[in-house]
Amino acid sequence: MNKTSRPGSLYRLIYCSRNAIGQGASPDTMQQEVRAILCASRRNNELDNITGALLFTTSGFAQVLEGPRDVVERTFERISGDPRHADVTVLSFTPTERRSFPDWSMGCSGQMSAFTPDPLVPLLADTHSAGPRATTGSDVLHLLEKVVQREDEWVPA
Repeated sequence: MNKTSRPGSLYRLIYCSRNAIGQGASPDTMQQEVRAILCASRRNNELDNITGALLFTTSGFAQVLEGPRDVVERTFERISGDPRHADVTVLSFTPTERRSFPDWSMGCSGQMSAFTPDPLVPLLADTHSAGPRATTGSDVLHLLEKVVQREDEWVPA
């Protein structure tokens, strides 16, 4: 993949969404669905010069997509129409000088344990808030930079 871009041609889109895979779905079912998402995303992103990271939990998704503006927009349109996502909220869509996740077509950290605190619960609660402390794209970017340490990492259920 050619991950270099002309100045001004690189964009970063950050969004959160609620997990709509299914209330009461087993951790195995959720993991299979997310793996299907990752397989398609990695294949498409490699072809489209997109990099990024995804955090999946029982409550939702947080994702960063980086690449050419038109391709990022097209990719996000696909994601927002995917029935596995609900309440999709764009937190940031801005030009950027560098990629935060340059080595991964889609890095992922998945967490489906009821015994581990879900880092998306407070962020998802804030995305629909009009109050002074609504979640920002920067909040999500910092969370993903901290949590997604490998291209594929799952916290056991």
